[in-house]
Amino acid sequence: MPTSTEDLWLNEQVQQAEVSQLEDCAVAIDASYYLQLFLDHVPYHEPLLPALGGLTGIQTHIESDLDSWATNRTTPFFIFNGQSVVGQDDVSVQRGKKAIAGTDEAWTLYFQSQATEAVAAFGSHRGAYPVHHLFPMLQGILKRRGLHFLVPPFNASAQLAYFDMIESEQCSAIMGSQELLLYPIRDYVIRYVDWDNGKFTAISKKGVIKNLAVAEPMFTDALLMTGTSFLPTFPPLRDSNIVPRASVQDAVNLLRTSEKAVASACASFNDILQAKDPNWLQKYRKARMAIEHFIYISEAGEVKVHSYDTLTNDNWEYLGYQLPAELLHYLNTGLIGAHTLSWITHGQIVVLPTLDGVRSEEYKRLVTSQLMSLRESTLGLLLPRLTRGIQYKSISVKVWYDDKYSHKIEYRPNDNPTLKKVHTWNVKEAAVKQYFPGAQHGSILFEVTSLKNGDFVKTTVTTEKIKGVNSADLITSLAIWRWLHLRGYVDESHRLTTWGQALATSLESLEPTAKKNPGVGGLFEAVLLAFELLRFGILNTRNQHSELGGLPMNGSDDDKASLLLISRCSILLKLRHQANGYTGPLSKNFLSFRSLSSSTREAGRDLIEAIIASILPFLTDTDVALGIAVKTLLDDIDPNDSAELKATKKAGFPGKFVPFATHFFEDLDIACDFFGALHSGVKTLEKEISAADRDAWDKAAVYLKLRR
Repeated sequence: MPTSTEDLWLNEQVQQAEVSQLEDCAVAIDASYYLQLFLDHVPYHEPLLPALGGLTGIQTHIESDLDSWATNRTTPFFIFNGQSVVGQDDVSVQRGKKAIAGTDEAWTLYFQSQATEAVAAFGSHRGAYPVHHLFPMLQGILKRRGLHFLVPPFNASAQLAYFDMIESEQCSAIMGSQELLLYPIRDYVIRYVDWDNGKFTAISKKGVIKNLAVAEPMFTDALLMTGTSFLPTFPPLRDSNIVPRASVQDAVNLLRTSEKAVASACASFNDILQAKDPNWLQKYRKARMAIEHFIYISEAGEVKVHSYDTLTNDNWEYLGYQLPAELLHYLNTGLIGAHTLSWITHGQIVVLPTLDGVRSEEYKRLVTSQLMSLRESTLGLLLPRLTRGIQYKSISVKVWYDDKYSHKIEYRPNDNPTLKKVHTWNVKEAAVKQYFPGAQHGSILFEVTSLKNGDFVKTTVTTEKIKGVNSADLITSLAIWRWLHLRGYVDESHRLTTWGQALATSLESLEPTAKKNPGVGGLFEAVLLAFELLRFGILNTRNQHSELGGLPMNGSDDDKASLLLISRCSILLKLRHQANGYTGPLSKNFLSFRSLSSSTREAGRDLIEAIIASILPFLTDTDVALGIAVKTLLDDIDPNDSAELKATKKAGFPGKFVPFATHFFEDLDIACDFFGALHSGVKTLEKEISAADRDAWDKAAVYLKLRR
């Protein structure tokens, strides 16, 4: 079963077999490909994914599918993508911008009340959603089920190819994308497993090469020319006047007319390359070398390079810089993500396209200015562990919406305030047990409120060199305390700042709601994210963007602004939903706000991963479904409505607007309590935020009280 970006001719070459052949076997699976299958095909496909910024049912579908693997006595062994390959970020930017153009058309249809056409249009651009955002969710499921997974240094396809080449005892077959055919695998790649019908499909590399009547090197070149996740399609193949559908067959035919050489093909179509992608040949050469010298983790656990003996001296150009094995081990075990490691390996940070594609001034200010200090702090924690040659290499920053934008981060080893701050923390397990015997490590509530205890705070300060910490719980708390210090919630004496005290107030205010809803995770994390947005001047009633639609419609201007603020707070939470696709109203306005919160969350996660930890905040992203639901409901309630009428409107709301929500009224109460908790903290910030913003929060609190 194909995914949305693959060669149609290759997908026609699949063969079918009985799933009984996989019994008592392990299958190594490309996790990205596996997740993309769920995004692309019914009954799992959710067409409104690009409009919501998140999913409602994929976790249920994955759990059910993994049950089928177990029932059929077949073990899935998931391989996740690690760092990006050279060229991959540029391709991601191109595909993201193309997806934005498509979803813009879908939004136009939605604004014209052509709902059916809009849903279909959104569904045709499902590739807009970055599948790596689902990695933490899938890894969590695998851990709960006791299923092993692996994160190699770079792409999963390279690791799968290694397993297949050596006939690894860890797996009997491999399953993944067409990119696996680029590597020297033995033959078959499983494409899809249909448990219901007892069949699976696979593609034979030898069979494809035989059908094309070419040698393997020429096949590899042709497949690269059709485009991969790290190389854009050969420009002439994108021209419908030259080839009708740009398949590997067409690429082979082009090579046959060009002395079977990619360089000759580039010379033949030089005018098209110069107009559309003048550096394509250089990109191809890097991609070809990256395939030839792919990096993998050996059976013995070593990081190795394929065909190492023929590796060229300029290998950093196509492989990137070599990182210490310790960092790659943290990546392999899922302790940290690949995001920040890619910055260092490739010497660049690429801000990828958002789902909404809105280039607002506040978004541009956030990603190019406000978040830069977090990135610098993140690098300030990682670079000191690396060789001096890498330390002194500047890291460039690129953004998807402006090709001319350029910024460089220069690291100075002799001036590293980030490192100095984190080294002042050394918390002893005995001290935690003495002052907080029932400490809930990693809750954020504990880490923040514990710093209100002056006696405990004194025990956390050290000037000595820190030795190893053996407790996983303590590592988690220590990472959060250091993060709070770096972000200004804690001062040099490890006491709460004004912002820290306000954060503590909000967390304590929300504690009863969290205890009442133990099955709803991430509430305290959402408070912390809300405070980051407050500090960046984002979580307020400004920058309403009426041109995006989806704003409150009823009441006075103050009422509309109040509801907007309440709704923006709700976007930081999740609406619990059945596995069925979402069928409620949409809001590009709220999707745009989600891009701001998502960018902030990602920067916070990068920083805390750099502090080295395991189960830490900012791991899970949200969507806009609950924010839309809260806005739609409250906008329909008039404060002068009788109690009976308000109750009637609330009772009828879920069935009409969010029919598959599973705990709507509980989620609504949580959203209201969440806003109230944030408001309690905001009220303590007399100098830190403007009087106008505080007044907006006060008005929103009154607005909400009149409608609950």
